[in-house]
Formats: sequence, structure tokens, C-alpha cells
Amino acid sequence: MMLKTSLCRIVNLLIIAAFLCGMFTSCAKKTDDGTGYLFTCTLSGNPECLDPQYTENQNAQIVMEAILEGLLRLDETGSILLAGAESYQVSENGLLYEFKLRNDCKWVSADTEEKNAKPVTSLDYVFAFQRLLSPETHAPHAEEFLCIKNASAVLNGQVKPQKLGVSAPDGATVIFELEYPETDFLYLLTQTCAAPCNQDFFLSTNGRYGLDDKTILCNGAFCLSKWAYDNYGSGNFLTFRKNKFYHDADSVSPSNLQFTIMRSQKEADEDFAQGNSDAILTNTYPAKYINSKNYTVKNSCTKTIGLIFNPDNKILRNQTFRQALAYGIHRDAYAAQLSGNLQPASGLIPPAVQLLGRPYRELYADEPLSLPYSPEQAVQCFAEALASVPANEINNLKILLPDSFSDTQTILSVCQEWQDLSGHYIGIETVSYKEYEARLEAGEYAMALYSFETPRNSCYASLQAFLSNAEKFGIAANNADMLLAALSGEASPSDKVALYGQTEKAILENLCFLPLFYQNLYLIYRSENTDIFPKPFTHSIDFRKAKHFK
Repeated sequence: MMLKTSLCRIVNLLIIAAFLCGMFTSCAKKTDDGTGYLFTCTLSGNPECLDPQYTENQNAQIVMEAILEGLLRLDETGSILLAGAESYQVSENGLLYEFKLRNDCKWVSADTEEKNAKPVTSLDYVFAFQRLLSPETHAPHAEEFLCIKNASAVLNGQVKPQKLGVSAPDGATVIFELEYPETDFLYLLTQTCAAPCNQDFFLSTNGRYGLDDKTILCNGAFCLSKWAYDNYGSGNFLTFRKNKFYHDADSVSPSNLQFTIMRSQKEADEDFAQGNSDAILTNTYPAKYINSKNYTVKNSCTKTIGLIFNPDNKILRNQTFRQALAYGIHRDAYAAQLSGNLQPASGLIPPAVQLLGRPYRELYADEPLSLPYSPEQAVQCFAEALASVPANEINNLKILLPDSFSDTQTILSVCQEWQDLSGHYIGIETVSYKEYEARLEAGEYAMALYSFETPRNSCYASLQAFLSNAEKFGIAANNADMLLAALSGEASPSDKVALYGQTEKAILENLCFLPLFYQNLYLIYRSENTDIFPKPFTHSIDFRKAKHFK
């Protein structure tokens, strides 16, 4: 059986190679300046759907960043650049954004001829945002755009999407009217969910938009050529060619891309280790690559991980008991145990997020935000909180962990410290990620390890991402909502440094979330390649400038 599986994989790889060399001229067009190369990448799973307004699949994000482009985009440094727009203006009160479109942006598919390439118009953006905020779409990022006029009413089904504050006075102008100033609005427009959508093509797909290579149009640097996926087979892949109709095609270095589809991050890591691709994104600590001259490793710390508590649990609802747990977390002690992709955390905003051109955590240190390790205080709080609680109820407490979490020993060390201080055992329960998610949603846990990621390089977005689910964990964030409102207003960037810190503190003072770790995301690629850049906040890779010199 193993021999048969291996032969099938070899045959599939030969088919892919034949397809690529037959279809792509890149196999023979590699140049001395590093351009014209076919770059390969390993994905941890099938993208499933390439509808930018609907999907939140991380593998889909890598694909959509390559084939779609909105009014604005981010470069490799995180700076905002013009993309589908050639210019924009913002009103003095921050409530009106007017964008002028480029006249050379086209909709294309793999077999589009120049005469059939249709222009991207302002109506494509209007339709995209109406879809994004329509309750029928169930768009995962819709609530990030509630700043748009009538967005809340549209999303709640109170008014039709046509009433949304996005309009097209002519084919080359898009106007956004906002309910209130949103400091991150330009960043929001760089996300793939803000990419345009051609209404006629969307309707022609009969509900299958973005589900295969025949039901997607491209307007980005690359065009999707082939999407081969068999849920029960191997050798699954996506292929792309450089979009010759792209408005900035001269700056795109690769001739083609190929993404191999694996079934898990572990399989993807193994596939890359076997030399089958040029680049990979992974949360796994890259010990064998990090000091190797044959590889380049770039890391970004974008995720915050901590403990949450079931608000219906009588013991954990007791704030003094949660105080005892917080005082009993010895971050300095467990720091040495952590694998390289984790570091101790005391705050909410992860280190990769910047403000004023610097990492925010350099401007506002996180150590004062959480209660300090204090065995004496922990013992006192445990004694007070547990005076009237039956011992068997305490010993039944467990921390729910997904089996994908690799630093279980660190959690056990925290539990051991609590046992030493309280005299009671708190254990762990490790389950599959699917069961973990289901039990979180159903509230079937006492304590759980919980992680969240900021969707973009923004302190505000990071806090907003956390608070969007805070009510599930019993967090009444004191005046955090009021502070967030102030942060979205007219405060100067320097004033916002302190405001962000006050907001973090207001949230953490509830002791309903105890920060433990910040987690890295790694981009790894072979050293004969250059100019491949991670986009850590969207879990994607920017290949447009990538070059190969071997």
C-alpha cells in the first residue's frame, strides 16, 4: 500500500511538471537578473474558496493576495501604497473619502485575450462593499467596516445594501461616506475583503463564485491558471502566471507561481523540508533553518495567547480566585522552557504591531499591565477565595488545550506552581483542534488557552480583535469601550501611546484574560532566492519582487 501511495505521488508530480513546462514559458526564461523564475510555495490546506468578501481561510489569503487588488495595498514594510486607485482625498472631518481609479486595471482569467479584458470600474467596488455588508453574505470581516454610513443598518437587515455609504458618481470615482472618523480606514481598504467584485461575472457563476479556477476573475499581479484539488487524492496544487494586463506588470519579477496543497501544517513543513518548494509560512519553530546559510528566516510576532475562564463556573467567577491565579504565574521561570516561537507576554498588543514607526511594545512596555508574580499574594488570595469551596470542585478544574499547541510542558509548569501555592491540583485536557473550537463555542470548558491575532498592523485593530469576542468570556471591560472610542477619534499619535496602554490595562484588570505568550509566524525560503516578503497580519507572502539566482 505504501509503495502504491508513493508511486501515485510520483506520477502526480510528473503530471504537474509536464503541465507547468508545457503551459508556462518560464521553464526556459530564467534570466541573469533573477527574474522570470517559477516560484513554488507549500500551503497547509486547500484554500476552499477565493471569494474575498466571504472567506477567512488563511491559505486562501495567500492566493487572493496574489490575484486580487483593491484601491490600496501594503508594501513589504507595511506602508500604504496606491493600487487600483491613482489618487484619493480625505475631507477635513475625516468622514468623506474620494478615490480616483486607474484607467489601466483589467479583469482577466487564465484564457483572457487582450480584446476581452474588461476594465475594473467604480461599480465593481460599490458592489463588493454591498456584498461585504449584506447579512446574506455572512462576511467574517463585515464588522470592521461599521464606520461606513448605514453599515450597521445594512448588516442588521434594516435597510437594503444600496443604502450603504459607498457610491460611484462615475465609472472612475468611488466615494465612501463614514458615520464617524476611523483612523484605520485606509488600512482597512488594503485588505482582500475590500477587493472589487464584478457583478455580472458574480451572477454568472450561479452561487459558485470563487470555488474553482473557472469562477474567479483576477485583477492582481498574478492570474490563477489551474486549481487542482481532490479531497481524497494527493498531488493537489494551484498554478499562476504573471498577469500581463496588470497595471504594474514591469515590476513583477516571477513569471509563474505554483502552490502545492498539503493537508496540515505538519505535512506542509515536511514537504518544504524535503526540498519540494521555495517558501513556506509556519508557526513551527524553524530550528534546522534559523542558523543555516542555505535558508532565510523572517519572523513576526503577531499572536497573543492567554487563559480565559468560563463565566458560568462558580469558582472561576470569583475575582479573588482569578487574582490568585494571576499572582501565581511566574513568567520569568517558564521563559527558559519555551520553544523559540513563543515569548512571555504580559499585555494584549503583540510585538509586531507598530505605532509611530516603532514596535508599540518598545513605546509602552507590557510588564506593568499584568499582576506581577507574587507567591505571598497568591497564597493569601487562594486562602480567601477557597475558604468556602469544596476541595473536589477545585481539583476538577482543567485547562482546555488544542493538540496543535506545542508547549504543553509550560502550561503544566504553571499548573504545578498553582498547586504549590494553593495545595490543589489544576490539570490540563488536550483535545483535537476541531473539538477545542466546538467546546469553546458551546461553553464546555472551565479554563482554556485562547489566542487572537490582529488582522492588520494596528494597535486599535489588535484591541478591537480581542474585544470582539470578550463577552463570551465574561469580560466587562470597565471603560475599555469608551477608551477605544477615544482612540478612533482625533487624538494625536503620541497621545494614543498612553491611551492604548490605558485600554489594555482596563481590559486586563478584569482578570478574565491572563496573557501568557506572544507567538511568532515564520517565513522561510531558500537563500538562492531574494526579495520574498511576509505579510504576517494576513498570513500571506508577497512574491511580486521575488528573484532567483541559482
